[in-house]
Amino acid sequence: MISKSARVDERAARRARQIKTELVRSVYLHSPATTTGSLVAGALLVAVMWNVVSSVVLVTWMAALLVHQAVRVHHYRSYVKAGAEDQAADRWGRLYVLAAAIAGCIWGSAGFLMFVPDSIAHQAFLSLVLYGIATVSMTALSAYAPAFYVLIPLTLVPFIIRILIEPGAVHLFLAAPAVIVLGMALALGRNVNRLIVEALAKRFENLDLVEELSLQTAIAERARAEAEAANRSKTQFFAAASHDLRQPLHAVGLFAAALSEKSADPEVRNVVTNINASVAALDGLFNALLDISKIDAGAVKAERVHFPINNVLDHLRVDFEPEAREKGLKLRVRRCDAFVQSDPVLLERILRNLIGNAIRYTQRGGVLGGCRRRGNALSIEVWDTGVGIPADQQGKIFEEFYQVGNPERSRARGMGLGLAIVQRLGQLLGHDITLASVPGRGSVFRITVPLGTAPPALPRVPASHRPAAEDRIAGRFIVVIDDAPAIVEGMKVLLDQWGVHTLCATSGDNIVEEVADVGVLPDLIIADYQLAGKTTGIEVIARLRDALDPEIPAIVVTGSNLPERVAEAKAHGCDLLLKPILADKLRSLISQKLRPHAGAQPE
Repeated sequence: MISKSARVDERAARRARQIKTELVRSVYLHSPATTTGSLVAGALLVAVMWNVVSSVVLVTWMAALLVHQAVRVHHYRSYVKAGAEDQAADRWGRLYVLAAAIAGCIWGSAGFLMFVPDSIAHQAFLSLVLYGIATVSMTALSAYAPAFYVLIPLTLVPFIIRILIEPGAVHLFLAAPAVIVLGMALALGRNVNRLIVEALAKRFENLDLVEELSLQTAIAERARAEAEAANRSKTQFFAAASHDLRQPLHAVGLFAAALSEKSADPEVRNVVTNINASVAALDGLFNALLDISKIDAGAVKAERVHFPINNVLDHLRVDFEPEAREKGLKLRVRRCDAFVQSDPVLLERILRNLIGNAIRYTQRGGVLGGCRRRGNALSIEVWDTGVGIPADQQGKIFEEFYQVGNPERSRARGMGLGLAIVQRLGQLLGHDITLASVPGRGSVFRITVPLGTAPPALPRVPASHRPAAEDRIAGRFIVVIDDAPAIVEGMKVLLDQWGVHTLCATSGDNIVEEVADVGVLPDLIIADYQLAGKTTGIEVIARLRDALDPEIPAIVVTGSNLPERVAEAKAHGCDLLLKPILADKLRSLISQKLRPHAGAQPE
């Protein structure tokens, strides 16, 4: 394993290579400008010195300058052609320093060869040209220090020496500016080089940070995608598993209910009761696991509306009063005239879990549900006189499968998933959920919900105009479609016990013709959602409605309550019934769905 210091050293070495490569690239990219400038300055210098310096010297010197610049042009083209991957900084840098040294020697030789002792004017012109070369070189080559550290001294030092050889004070005055220019050019070049290096270091550091950030972002994105895929897989697994496992449970429940109808033996009825209790427990476990997986996968979406909280409270009171009464508890759910802003289905599920838990963990006393106004919010509270929750366990009760005081995992205490669902749904809705509890005295759960706005009042329909409930189902004609023969048989046996005339089929291929042969319009269609092949029960229901009557009530039986499936059933005017189905619930829903008049002949 590479140590931290080794990684730091490796990063520093890589940064140094990056900076050097960029510095060498910078001076090479300036080559066309410096080459042009050198040739123009050389030509001008030769022209001025033509009458006072030997033509052989001038021609030879100019030829050397031309050859040198031609070589530099060749180097520049070769560098550009090499491409970034082959532009090794060390080799190209050495080559450029060599070229700079030769250039310095050529210009330095001009300071000796073109020095005119008797003409101050020509000496001054020569000095200006050399100063210009030194200054321009400092600007163009400051990115790469070795180059200007070589070129500038080689250009100016020979000229300074040549001036100092000449006697007289005037030459001292000419040498002084040359020394100053040399010192300033080297100092300024060094400072500019330092600034360029620092800027490049910052640039590459920022690029490293961007790369690191991009890498971390990619890792986070990949982790998020994998988590979402895992959640989807988990949801699909639970949906498929719950569907496959609900099928036999559904059949068991139907046969158990039929057995109970047929036999008055107390022992048989007790066995049926235990079977139904086990089926209900497994159904509750499937629903809870599927709920958690759907929430974690983001498949549950909140649809916030304004509605009266009494709608939810009345449902809870009606549903839980029998269970509380059976345990000898007193359940009170106080009505409240407030409107709230939330998702009524999800909010009811939260309160249903809280009240169910309260009843489950309370052995004597009672459970109270009520509301308190808190400014612009409503605090919905569930009180119980149960076992209470110790302070050190109050943070754990919202974890999956954690239960207070149930080490033996008694089924009567549930599965420990209710509060995990409560917490997730509370977070989804943005509602705060708090707990206060005293061991041995009881607990209170509070959920804070924003207050809503009541809609305009509508006139009430007189009671005499309301349709009477239709509870009797004997003598009705119901079509049952399910691709599982055991479920078809179980449904037929149970409905026969209730005096219902049935037409049962394991597919919808010829169902329209089969109903037409009976000659009676169905009062209700009960179809499994997933039939053989790719056909769905909703499609078969639509086919029957198109052929017979678009108003025929229908129930879709399914092992999955995914939101898209619920929405599909609702869009086609069908009720959704989740497997396994208990007989009482099935009979109740059938009674609700049956129309007051039946028996019309199909067209």
